Amino acid sequence: MLSVRNKIILISFLIASSFFSTFKLLLQTYDHRSTFANLENMKLEKEELSFQSNILLEEVKYFKNQISLRKFASENLGMTIPNNKESTFLIRSSN
Repeated sequence: MLSVRNKIILISFLIASSFFSTFKLLLQTYDHRSTFANLENMKLEKEELSFQSNILLEEVKYFKNQISLRKFASENLGMTIPNNKESTFLIRSSN
């Protein structure tokens, strides 16, 4: 049988190891929650950046299309932008 002194040492060791184990578990839980929160923030940021990227791609396509139309009109159809002397302005009456 174990002596009283050995029992006290064993119980003290078990209590200390239980305390440190619980403390380590708390630290891991905090780290997990913190990391998960960061991951969620990054996912939201990724969604926002993806949305903005799609908008920019649509704008690039639009302007590329406008440039292509202007090039086609000037090269194949002979269309040009009129200068101020060639411009005609119509005034709309308010009737």
